[in-house]
Formats: sequence, structure tokens, C-alpha cells
Amino acid sequence: MKILLVLILIICVGWNHAFPASTAILNNTNSYSIKGGTFNGKDSSLIYSIGTCDINGDGIKDIIYNNGDGYVVLFGDVSRFGNSRPINDSFADGINGFKIKIPQAERFPVCGDVNGDGIDDLIVTNSQSFFGTLFLIYGSKSPFKATIDSFDGINGFQIIGEPYSSLGIGKVICDVNGDGVKDIVFSTIMGFYGGGHSNSTNRNFVIYGLKNGSKYTTDNGEYKVSDIVEGKGFIMTLIYGLTLTCGDINNDGYDDLYLQKPRYQIVFGNATFPLDYAPKFDGKEALNITGITWASIDNRSGTSSFGDFNGDGLIDMAVTNGNYSSYEVYIIFGKKNENWPSTFDAKSRNSSNVIAFTKGSGSKDYNCDSLMMGDINADGFDDLQCFSPDFVWVVYGSDFPFESEVDLSASTSPLFDECRGFILEQVDGKVLANADFNNDKILDLMVIKSNILYGIYGEKLLMSASLGLINTTLEYSSNGSYILLDGNYSPVSEKCPLTSIKVQVINAQPSDSIDIASSNDITVKKLSPSTIIIYNNNRDSKFLQKIAKIQYSTQRKDSIASINFKFPGYLDETILVNATAPHKFPCICPANNICIDSLCVPPGTTDINAGCAKYPCTYGLDCNSHDNKCEFRSGCMTCADLKCGSNEECELRISFNPKCKLFPFCVLN
Repeated sequence: MKILLVLILIICVGWNHAFPASTAILNNTNSYSIKGGTFNGKDSSLIYSIGTCDINGDGIKDIIYNNGDGYVVLFGDVSRFGNSRPINDSFADGINGFKIKIPQAERFPVCGDVNGDGIDDLIVTNSQSFFGTLFLIYGSKSPFKATIDSFDGINGFQIIGEPYSSLGIGKVICDVNGDGVKDIVFSTIMGFYGGGHSNSTNRNFVIYGLKNGSKYTTDNGEYKVSDIVEGKGFIMTLIYGLTLTCGDINNDGYDDLYLQKPRYQIVFGNATFPLDYAPKFDGKEALNITGITWASIDNRSGTSSFGDFNGDGLIDMAVTNGNYSSYEVYIIFGKKNENWPSTFDAKSRNSSNVIAFTKGSGSKDYNCDSLMMGDINADGFDDLQCFSPDFVWVVYGSDFPFESEVDLSASTSPLFDECRGFILEQVDGKVLANADFNNDKILDLMVIKSNILYGIYGEKLLMSASLGLINTTLEYSSNGSYILLDGNYSPVSEKCPLTSIKVQVINAQPSDSIDIASSNDITVKKLSPSTIIIYNNNRDSKFLQKIAKIQYSTQRKDSIASINFKFPGYLDETILVNATAPHKFPCICPANNICIDSLCVPPGTTDINAGCAKYPCTYGLDCNSHDNKCEFRSGCMTCADLKCGSNEECELRISFNPKCKLFPFCVLN
């Protein structure tokens, strides 16, 4: 009945979203699907997956998912599987993918190049016998065995935890020391997988990545944490994470670690670390995050992610608050060259630092049990993707400033505007992922329904725009002021309007200035005298028509200004302003004639366009019969041949040279 209602809604309302409104209408044209195998006589619960790894080094992203008795890797792209729907693990035959057979496979796989050969490596873990074991499989362009069930140091290695240590409960691959190679990071939490407790304490381990395709030294395929010595990694005691993610939130070139449980903390990356590292929570080495709570002890379902949500080139962090009584999702904006506090309050409601997405007072619960950040609509901004029981909601990233609190139930919610976000119904798998399994360079949204993993192809936002410039070159204005667009353009845009436009003098000089007055329709942010961003306050489809009065002012007199109008991926147009002052020269004509456009004509003449074929040129110029224009004689110097000082200008004066009757001189302004 629920499927029928969704279909009726789609028929009545029409196709309101670039993305499908429900998993019920997915097919081969808009998605692919993957089904887990059979384990112990039952269909495997296909839950945890990633799709942003290239394990076989062919430049195409692969998909890795948990499959009951281990993991399955399927090589991209989807075309290799023909019209198979759903794809299943029988394709993991060593040619189209492979299986990793380990008992009690534990949640998320993670990937990244840890040995500097340019191919992603894969880390998976298990929870067998309460120990916890981490397995690393080296990526390779060489063929893989159809099933990997042992590790010899060549194909990979394992790290075995101490009894009850739950080693690998949190894991991530990132470059915390900024040497260009990603590092292996993992945590232990004593007794989490069950069993007793040892005398060991909870810790976080970092093993530095290797370079040039080297492989880690192992003992018959086993790497021991006792091999971590200073210079090869570091250990943090009593600082650990049930969930580990990473990204460069302070944008200093070093990946930072986000550790969740029991506290919510960020440990900043750095070039060097002592073996036993105890960071100070002073905002420089580490910080605490308050305002995040979880009702459940187990929050390993993807509760944080990194990306550039507002398109400023800085890495931001998304994090979800798992308290169902006050569910909120936060985008914490990345900073650069700024000090962080020792404690960051996610609930601060300071829109320059953090946005809070709240479920509001509506009847629909916009919770967020797990989240992802990734650009699934190809507009250059990473999008916030959240799983709420029974559906997924997505808010598109944007450079348009959000309020400090966004009510997802309100009529102005971005979820109700196909240009700003969407809702995907009938999803029951708790974990989200992104991929590019069709290799179209747009991330897919991976969701789960009834143990089927669906990869919904990313769709480019319904946005296009053009200024429709009439003249791309503007001629010299003696007052140095130019209205760039008014009367000079015929703008057009598609369904989704631009949220902003950046106007910049590319070859700016100190005297250059770009200006337009703010209004109810537009807000202007001045990045520099010669660069502004104009925001579309009301997301008006007529936004481009509202920016006609952009003014360029300059004192330059001898060059061409290049002024660019840009919204990344959709609009990139340029106007040239010829700010070269015309050269002054004496206009000398016979008696009873006047000088107009270098021609000597009788007073009252109206057919100037007849040119020098009809009227004589002024003194010092000759008629070019081909172009029908007056010009200097060949070989004679003009102002173009003379470079005057900044406080000078060029004038042409009478010369006594019989050939070149005019000569350029530099005179003070």
C-alpha cells in the first residue's frame, strides 16, 4: 500500500526532483543494485559499504561491502556486469572483484593509499574471540585471488589485538603528519566485544604510511603494535574513539582526527609526534566538542564526515547528535589561520562557525542516525546526506549563507525545494555511502532497502545560466566609470537559479573597484576592492536581471581590464574594458573645414561614414584606401610606441619631419 501511495504521489505531482523520490521507482536507468550472498542458510545482511576506493588501480572507483562471512570487493565500473540486477557476489571471481573471508566481519571497511604506490589499500576488521583483528589488503594492478583468506605480508597483513581489547573498533586512513602518504589509525576499547577485561587501557594507535610502494615489515604476515616506535607512528592513551573519522578542519595541511566516544574530541594533525602523545586540549593541539550526545552506546553507523559544504575551499565537518529528544545535525565550518577554542560548542547558534539542522515541530522526524558528505549533484559543493528511519534527506551544499538554525519542517526548508535538497522515501538500511560506480565523475548515493544495496546515480543540478552579453568589449570612458551590464546583456537561466555570482577584475590594478548596491533582492560581499560576491537573497529566477548596475571604476589610462563573472561549473564569462585613453593630436584642416573623426569636412556634414574616400584626412594622417580610414604613415611613431610615466599622458604634436608630420610626446596630466 505504501508503494502505491508513493506512485500516486509521483503521478499527481510530477517529477519534482532530479533524484528519484523513492526506492520503489529505481531501475537500470537511474541506479544499480547489489544483493548479498547466503551465509549459514540465510541471506546476508548487506549493511556496511564504501564506494570511493580504487583497489585495482584502474582509475575507476570500486565498491566494498560487508557480506556475512567477510567482505566483497566489486571492481568498477558497473558496465562490466551487463544488465544484471541485482549484482551479486558471484561476480567476485578474481577478475571482476574478489572476496575477503574473515570471521565475524566488523562494520565499516576503510581505504586509502598507505604505501605511496598510488593505489588505494583496504582495511577491514573483525570481532572474533573478543580480541579484534585488523586486516590490511594492499591494492594492486595485478590480478587478485578470488578469495583472500590469509595474509603473508605480500598481499597484506594483520594486527591482532590483546585479549578483550576490541582492536580496530574505530579505524580510519588519513595523513595526520602531512608527509603526503596516508597513515593507519585505529582504536581499542577494552571489553566492547564482550568477555572479560585485561589490565590494558584504551588507546589510539597511528602507524605512519610508507613511500614509493614499500610494504610494512611483518612476522609471517603479522604486524605487532610493539613495532610502533618513535618516527614510525605514535600512541595516545585514554584518547580513543568508537568512531574515528578524519579531515583537515583547521586547513593547515595535516589531517585531523575526530574521535567519538566517550568524549567528542578533535586531535589536530602535525608534522611530528612523540611516541607517547598526550595532546593538550588547548585549541592548538586538540579540542573538546560539547553539545553532542548519544542515547545509544553504539554510535558506529557513520556519525561524522568531512567535506566542503559552503564552497570556500576549506574543509568542514558534519556531525550528528544522536539524542532523539533533541536531534540536531551540525555543519562545523573549517577555518584557516584562526585560533580554535579549547572547547567548541556545537549548539552555539553562531552561523559563522556552525549551522544546526533541526527537525522542528512538524510531524516528520528528520533524525540523522548516520550521515555522509559528498557532492552528489555535481555543483562543486559537498552535500549533507542523512538517514532517518524509513527515509533519507539531503541538503545541498551552497555558498549561500544559511541561518544559524535551519528548521527542516518549516515551509522554507531546503528539503521542499528541488534546487536545495530532497527526500528519498522507503530506505531501511541505517548506513549511507557514496560511490561513482558508473564512472561519470558524479558521486552516487548508496542506500539500503530490504537487504538490497541501491546505488542511485548522481544527477547534475538543474542549473544553467548565461549573461547573454551583447558587447564583450567596452570602449574607453573619460571619467573612468563603466556600467558593465545594463543594456549590454540578455540573461537566461534554467529551473534552479544561481545562488551567487562572483565578479572580479582578473588583472586588477590598485585603482580598480567593482561595486553594486545591496537591496532586498541581493546582498553584496566585498572580498577586495576589485572582487565582490553577489548573493541571490530570495533564490529569485530573475537574479541575473537584478545585477544590471554593476559598476567598474578605475584610474588606469593605458591598459585593458579583464572582468570575470563566475559561478563555478555553470557560468564563466568575461568583459574586456578598454581603459586606454585615446591619444591627443592636433586636428589641422584647411579654412572653412572642421575636423570630425580625423576627417576634414565642411560644417554641417552628416555623411561621415563616407570616410576618407570622400573627405581628406587631417594634417599628418594618410587615407588607407582599403579600410577607408585615416591613419599614420607607415614607419611613423605613434603614442602606442611610447611608454609614458604614471603621471603623464601622450600627446601628438606637429613635427617638421617632411614624412612624419606628427610626433608623440609625454606630457604631465
